[in-house]
Amino acid sequence: MGNQETPPSSPYMEEYIEEIDDNDLDSMADGDIEIIESYQVEENEEEASDDMAEEEVIVEAMEREDASCIFEKHTASVFCGSLSKDAQYAVTGGEDDKAYVWDVKSGKLILECENHKDSVIFADFSYDDLYLATGDMNGIIQIRKTSDRTIIWNDDMGDATWMQWHSMAHVLLAGSVKGEIYMWKIPEGECKIIQGFGNRTETACLMPDGKRLVVGYEDGVIRVIDLKSCAILTTISSHIGHNAAITSLDCHMDNNLILSASVDKKTIVSAANTGKIISILQDLSSDSDDNIDESCSSDISKGNWIEAVSFYKDPVQHIAATGSVNGYIFIWDVSRKILRHKIDQGSGVAKLLWKENTFLIFSAGLDGILRCYDSRTGGCVHTFLGHTEDILDICISKDGKTILTTSDDTTARIFEINAV
Repeated sequence: MGNQETPPSSPYMEEYIEEIDDNDLDSMADGDIEIIESYQVEENEEEASDDMAEEEVIVEAMEREDASCIFEKHTASVFCGSLSKDAQYAVTGGEDDKAYVWDVKSGKLILECENHKDSVIFADFSYDDLYLATGDMNGIIQIRKTSDRTIIWNDDMGDATWMQWHSMAHVLLAGSVKGEIYMWKIPEGECKIIQGFGNRTETACLMPDGKRLVVGYEDGVIRVIDLKSCAILTTISSHIGHNAAITSLDCHMDNNLILSASVDKKTIVSAANTGKIISILQDLSSDSDDNIDESCSSDISKGNWIEAVSFYKDPVQHIAATGSVNGYIFIWDVSRKILRHKIDQGSGVAKLLWKENTFLIFSAGLDGILRCYDSRTGGCVHTFLGHTEDILDICISKDGKTILTTSDDTTARIFEINAV
């Protein structure tokens, strides 16, 4: 990536967050997490697949095609993808410095987003489908109006690590290699820049209230930022939390709990309101973890860390899933710090997504297989085949009927999941 240039001074973003509901939501007291008895699951052990069974799955993956639509315009790895909220269009971005908008049913090309200078790492529609944003690693951002596909705003922020739309407003957020965080009001382009702290921002998660952003940094520090004032509300330092780069973050719908994972092999539950550590849910470097079967603990911890974390999307349930580079998925009762299920899917996990209003969770496998698990039993209820290399990103449509996958095999695919 090229050197980042400091952007010119930008005007203060006037009261853009006022449209977000100011009613305070109830939050948990530190450590006082009530177990919800409605989440009743059976404890059952997962058997590891033998080599022959794994080979049969790989052969089947090469022969069977489950996708309802395949997009093949990219010429290199497809890093990211999103679906419009009306589920009619997909947008994908890749290592070929291109982003494409295409029809989900037919795969027909709708728009080629040109003039990016590096790998496209972000491509998504705004919360109401009014705008489309694409951004590359070099920091070039383009905003289009979806109705006529014309570019209405663009910027160059310098080397970027992540970007995301606000979930309730036309505000684009982005993190830089140098550690600054940018917020633009669209389409005006008014900008706020939150200072860096000498370390790159690795990932970020918007809290459900839409007022705060949780940011994970290269040194393991996590900061909770007020978007209106740009103030740092709480800091979870590397002395009490993670001591290496954050790999994944998620925020519970209670607007307090933060689930974080790092290359230090730890998964931590912390409180956004106070910055205190509630529990170390998981430590893959420890062979003495009571929640992990001793017979496989060394296999899990060797050269491994948690790559994906995800809370079950319910304000009263405290269930979470974590997925490791070595291919294990863990289903947790966060309240009790109890491991409900340990699943060996045989291949690394790139991303985990819950299907809304269900106990189903989808896993993007580094073997090119998309899997769906029932978190209540730990069983795999469906596999979706077609990709021949790593799945890098997944996105479930708002109506829960389809899922978009992107892959190292240069393709993006649509799978129908309504019947699952």
